[in-house]
Amino acid sequence: MGRGSRGRAALAATVTVLASGLAASAAPAGVLQAEGVLPPGQSGFVSLAGLTSGTGSPHLYDQNQMYIDFRRKPLLFQIDRPVGAVETPRPGVTIARDAAGVPAVRAGNEADAWFGAGYAIAQDRLFQLEAFRHATKGRLAELTGSGALADDLVSRRDYYTESERQRMYERLSPRLKTRILAYRDGINAWIDRVRLSPADLPAEYVATATLPTPWTVDDSIAVGIFLARTVPSGDGNELANLRTVQQSGVRALQQLLPLRTTGRRPTIPAADADFSQGRARTAREERDALRRSAAFAQTLPRPSAAAAAAPARKAGLAPGRIGRTGGSYMFAVRRKDGHAFLFNGPQLGFSTPELFVEVEVHWPGHDLRGVTAPGIPVIGIGHNGKVAWGFTSGLSDEDDLYAEKLVPGKPETYIYKGQERQMECRDETFQFKNLAAAVLGGGLPEAGQRTERICRTVHGPVQHREGDVAYARRYAIWMRDVETLEGIVALNDAASIHDVDRAMNLVTWNENVMAADSQGNIGYWHPGLFQQRPKGWDDRLPYPGTGEAEWPGLVDRTRTPRVINPKQGWLANWNNVPTRSWTNGDGESPERVSGAFHRGSFLMDLVRRLHRAPDFEAAKATVQRAGSTAQQRVLAVTRTRLRAAARGATGDAKVVLDTILRWDGDYVRTDARGTIDPGVATWLELKRRAAAIALGRLGDGVKRFDGTPSRSHEYDISPGAAYALRTLKPAELRTAAAAAHAALAERFGTADASAWRDPRKLYDVGAQGAGSAPDLPFFDRGTWEQVIELGP
Repeated sequence: MGRGSRGRAALAATVTVLASGLAASAAPAGVLQAEGVLPPGQSGFVSLAGLTSGTGSPHLYDQNQMYIDFRRKPLLFQIDRPVGAVETPRPGVTIARDAAGVPAVRAGNEADAWFGAGYAIAQDRLFQLEAFRHATKGRLAELTGSGALADDLVSRRDYYTESERQRMYERLSPRLKTRILAYRDGINAWIDRVRLSPADLPAEYVATATLPTPWTVDDSIAVGIFLARTVPSGDGNELANLRTVQQSGVRALQQLLPLRTTGRRPTIPAADADFSQGRARTAREERDALRRSAAFAQTLPRPSAAAAAAPARKAGLAPGRIGRTGGSYMFAVRRKDGHAFLFNGPQLGFSTPELFVEVEVHWPGHDLRGVTAPGIPVIGIGHNGKVAWGFTSGLSDEDDLYAEKLVPGKPETYIYKGQERQMECRDETFQFKNLAAAVLGGGLPEAGQRTERICRTVHGPVQHREGDVAYARRYAIWMRDVETLEGIVALNDAASIHDVDRAMNLVTWNENVMAADSQGNIGYWHPGLFQQRPKGWDDRLPYPGTGEAEWPGLVDRTRTPRVINPKQGWLANWNNVPTRSWTNGDGESPERVSGAFHRGSFLMDLVRRLHRAPDFEAAKATVQRAGSTAQQRVLAVTRTRLRAAARGATGDAKVVLDTILRWDGDYVRTDARGTIDPGVATWLELKRRAAAIALGRLGDGVKRFDGTPSRSHEYDISPGAAYALRTLKPAELRTAAAAAHAALAERFGTADASAWRDPRKLYDVGAQGAGSAPDLPFFDRGTWEQVIELGP
């Protein structure tokens, strides 16, 4: 899709167990080399003149080609690289920008520094800030129309009221409160200027017939809450699992969503440490719990397909805005001379502008550079000159769904511990308006309102009702989301890997965190608030809400998975499980059940090779290989399975298997016509056909396991295809190959496999305003990428 067509539709798409052996160094120098890239660019500013074409700032799209070419810009602190005039938004605060438009803020104290950061980020992302505060408070439909009402309902139902957000803010430290206030003042200083300078007003305000209003503390708290809850993890799949058990039986659940999948590779090596989520259950206790939960499941009404799919829809909430749309990857490697290498590529989809914005902040004793989400005064991912760090979504199960037994004839009354309890309910009115459609030529304007009833039980928000049951979700992080900001401030301050370790005891969200310091130490953490499981109930199915399946408490945050300086000398994570004993939970992350076929296995193979001779260029080459290869095709376990099937293959099946085995997994390389290797289409079709055979034996309740991978992982494997590769016999794989041949011959109009060449796949780039980025070819890569070398 070109710029013009995307520009017209843009607004509608607009939120301790530690390994020993710390390295010694007499005089650590810190970050030695650092590069990063943020496609399509730093700015989100679209001018009024550029409204229909999606143009404005020169830094809207200037990192797009850089990203395509696997190039990056300097991520070291700006010293001799400022471009253009230095701005002074108030005395004592300066803002200089580099060639990519990234601001470097310098001030004499912390409050002034974050005032400057707020000012600079508002310059680059003012309308994105507007969209974020609407989205996180359930008011996005007021900007973009009725299409956002479903998202707005989730934002008000599953999150907090303004008074609850205020209570969370009041519990923050004085230091963080001061920072939030200063950041607010910086944003508002830019808003004040925009009111006097129409040329600086983002065109989206004109399109939506609105004007910027003052940014508030509550706006920052709402954004922080959403980031803490949506990006690291999401809601569980208990209703989908319930549907599977009711339609296909317990055996199907055990086959496709076991608590632990054979062959999976955790981030923390077993030789270093092992952790469980609270007290580990015995195998017998797990079997007894499943029998009990399965019996309870048969007493519940069968959930609709729409209800079962709701968590997946919520995970992809409002593409291009705040929300988790993919996975993320990172690695850290030690070298014997005391150097360490860190890469991070958080995969949150692509949009104009991105979820992240880049900034550099300095005040006496503190230096920071990296990315953050507009609206919160911390550096999320980056470095401080002494320590570098990165995040990936943790995707562990830190919430549970309770089946509340309703009192007949009383839809807001339920039974808890033998007593009738009244739900806490309120009516919420949702306004919707969309004038932008008419301005941009995309449809008729609309306006109106809708009222919804929102209820909570003792367990949490009621998300679904079915017959005489109301399903309420309990979150371990409930009313503690913004505590994570305290932990990130401590992470930003860290001078060593030990400081990072202490900071991870403060966060409440479940991101994976990886870090390296200037002494060559590396570490990994899987932190956050986790519930202790009720022993007698299975993780994967709804708990009874009548009181017999309550949590014993929360897991001690100092006992969450972590390791420093593993014996093997490297760490890698692509959203795989943190440690050997960790369960898959209720399948909130379906790809985790792929076991040996998980994409993390491919990354681990690459990083293990990098560790043999690590350097900065080799680290970048590792990123390029990881981001351009169909992960499962090149795994040894896949080659073994395909070769076994190929040995007895003839005819069409042999053509398919030979085509795949000749292919090296690269989906980026093109011929003169711009088409990719025939192995790509052949591999995708074989996976589909194999999954159909394997899942077909287990009934209608397992169809969801052959869902397509996320937009960030187009060539990744579905749980159903992984199950097929794990369980099908060679003869059955040959049957799948023959079926794949027939499908491909029909689609391409020829039985000649060399002609099965598709055009290069493109990203579906979203928008958070009127911007319209150039086409972006698909890579399995990060929304933001950083490669950093530290050492003495």
